[in-house]
Amino acid sequence: MHPIKKLLFKIAKPTTNRVLRLRNLHCGESCYIFGDGVSIKWFDLAAFPKKPTLTLSYLPFHNQAESLDIHYGLLTQPKYFYPYFKLPWPPKTWWRNRIQNKYRQLIAKKKKISFFVNLSNYPVLRGENIYYLFQYIDDDAFDFGNECAANGENSYAGSFRCAISLAIYMGFEEIILVGCDYTHEHSRSLHWYEQGEGILKPQPDYCRRYLEIAQKYAKFTTITLEGGGSVLPATTYQEFTGTPAIFRDNHELLDEETLNLLASWPGYAIF
Repeated sequence: MHPIKKLLFKIAKPTTNRVLRLRNLHCGESCYIFGDGVSIKWFDLAAFPKKPTLTLSYLPFHNQAESLDIHYGLLTQPKYFYPYFKLPWPPKTWWRNRIQNKYRQLIAKKKKISFFVNLSNYPVLRGENIYYLFQYIDDDAFDFGNECAANGENSYAGSFRCAISLAIYMGFEEIILVGCDYTHEHSRSLHWYEQGEGILKPQPDYCRRYLEIAQKYAKFTTITLEGGGSVLPATTYQEFTGTPAIFRDNHELLDEETLNLLASWPGYAIF
């Protein structure tokens, strides 16, 4: 770790170590991790049997989000809750972040959901239901985290890895992935809140080593639209729920205000 990051990690420990209270909180339970993959467009969220759920990014804005038993929400992008951010690609101009205020409102309204955000947001975002994450979970007894570190696998390289790490830390023994499309044999590009059906884009080795390690600590199943998994065991949505998959586009899954806010974010194909 860079010396400056080491110093920040040490200073921030009283804040970041709050996550330690979640260790084995759900020991032996089963959970969902709902991602933002385009396959969500074919799924009726009300058809999934109730289980504690972790959501990634914008899934809580889905019109059927109330059908899920959401315990935890992750939005781990650094500095997401600042009013402006600098584009990481040319021309690297400053961009106004219009969606972050709606996410703030969600966090304030959903008091029973614990939200995980990057520590860089601490100066501009506070709340009793917020956990701040930085680099890794500082718990020597966290065997999965230790094994990942020993193998050079970063558990904080994106919300997908982070959600798996947290689920294992919290003691879930079965983790069911929904909308985590890069784990599908026939994976598709785009997000469920973007327009269209996406394009087939196989990712045969997506997070392979990380997922191979994770499977030592929990049982995994990825729910696909069709076909199997690229690395993990899989079952189709229809097999899992007994409900046929029916496509609905983004305007049927999100309100107009949220669609317009997402459209202001660079790179999203909303309309």
